[in-house]
Amino acid sequence: MKINNNYHQMAQYQLNNQKDLAAQAKLQKNSNSEEKLEKVAEEFSSIFIEKMFASMKKTLADDKMVDGGYAEDVFSDMLYKEYSQMAGQQGVLAELNQALVQQLKES
Repeated sequence: MKINNNYHQMAQYQLNNQKDLAAQAKLQKNSNSEEKLEKVAEEFSSIFIEKMFASMKKTLADDKMVDGGYAEDVFSDMLYKEYSQMAGQQGVLAELNQALVQQLKES
């Protein structure tokens, strides 16, 4: 009878341990999911800022004193892309990022 009781205690311990491991895995999955959502929100805001820069560039006057030609256009596009990525990572549009994460969590 004492052996049977010890077996029951060991089985109960293993069951509790498995439940704890499952709960930890679920928490880790949720935290990974939230990190992924935050990363996607940063990428979206950087794309948004990049499009905003492109629209702003179109409003500039075409009469330049010195025209850099095609190379200047390529460089300025790459520069605006880097600026937008930096702004997205720094959270310039933090409120937009938070709203995106919240909306993506709900769906």
